[in-house]
This record gives sequence, C-alpha cells and structure tokens, in this order.
Amino acid sequence: MNKLLNILLSGLLWRRYKFLLVSLIGLIVFIFLSGQIHQDYLAYAQSNESVSVGWSFALKWLAWIVAVIIFFMLNNWHNNKKQLQADANDKNSTLQRILKWKRTHPEDDAKQHVSAKKRTNQQPLDSNEASERDANDPFAHLRDKAKLRTYADMIIEKKESEVKKDK
Repeated sequence: MNKLLNILLSGLLWRRYKFLLVSLIGLIVFIFLSGQIHQDYLAYAQSNESVSVGWSFALKWLAWIVAVIIFFMLNNWHNNKKQLQADANDKNSTLQRILKWKRTHPEDDAKQHVSAKKRTNQQPLDSNEASERDANDPFAHLRDKAKLRTYADMIIEKKESEVKKDK
C-alpha cells in the first residue's frame, strides 16, 4: 500500500511540476558540466604557464548567471501560459468577461478607481463618466446605485416596520 501511495504521489507531482523539474535538472546539469569544463581548463592552465585563468572564472560565473536568469524566465513564461489556458477553460462566463475586460482596458479600470475615490457621498455617475465606462462592464449597474442593500438589510427593515405597526 505504501508503494502504491508513493507511485501515485510521484505521478501527481510529475504531472503538475514536470516543466519545473525538467528545467531544474537541465540547469543543474549545465552548471555541473560548465564547472567540469572549467576545472579541465584550470588543469590545462597549470600545465601551460602562459595561459591566464582570470577570464575563465568571469566567463564561468557569467554563464551560470545567464543560465539561472533563463531558468527563471522560462518558468515564468510557462506558468503564464498555463494560467491563460486555465482561464480559457474556466466555465464561469461572467468571470471570463470581467477578466477579458480588465486585460483589454487596464487604463479604464484605473480611471474608474480614481473617479470612485473622488466621489465622496456616493452620488450616481453623471453622463460623461458613464459614457467613459465600457458597456462590457458587468457591474456598471451596481456602481450607479445610490445605496446597495443586501437581503439581510431588507429583512431588518421589514422587521422594523412590523415593530412600528405593532406600537
């Protein structure tokens, strides 16, 4: 049973983190091989007195730094690609419209936040501000309301009115 659990967990981890694991193994192999090549060059430089080794260290470290940067960039690119695929496969169409609107109109979204902060007493938007907002915004009708009431607010108001009637 323990072996089966290990195999299942290993399979799940491999499925989820395959790109990260393969790229990490590639990075480790590259660092190991470049270190071995550098050691071979140092052994050659010891046998040959006229060879300078200072630039070899700089080149080795530069190659390692570039490899680490490429590793992070590749994994970032892969994660962004997976997130876009997950967003596209999401069944929540309202969320999809919101995310699509936010991706296509980041400057409009920032303007809305600034204009919402400017309004102090939550007055409805005038026609100019309303026309600036995109028609695809699913929450536009909620922003125009003077006061939002929840179901609990309605029940409390109903009970208060019943109490006043009884008195």
